Amino acid sequence: MPENSNTEKPREQQPLDAEDWELAFAPLKGHTNAALNMGFNLMVLLAYLKIEPLKIQEAIEGIEHGIEALYPYTQFHDVCHDMYIKVVGGDLTLEEEEMLKKLGIKF
Repeated sequence: MPENSNTEKPREQQPLDAEDWELAFAPLKGHTNAALNMGFNLMVLLAYLKIEPLKIQEAIEGIEHGIEALYPYTQFHDVCHDMYIKVVGGDLTLEEEEMLKKLGIKF
């Protein structure tokens, strides 16, 4: 995962509880193969953290890959695509152009 000042800063995290997991996996209802695959992946990550020798780096890389793999299923993906279309179409508002410049986008 590329270095990102937003994700590299240590910060206090709230513990995950059962409701967090239920909400996160609710969209898998009715998608039994996807749910099973998610279970397999979580078990691999758990094994990395429990079985000697510990595979901390592999667990971190697996989690980072999972985070990246979720991106196309988020609203960020759609919004970014829409912004791209506005840029190449010359349809940015001044406010959008300033926001993109602040984010480091060069065009």
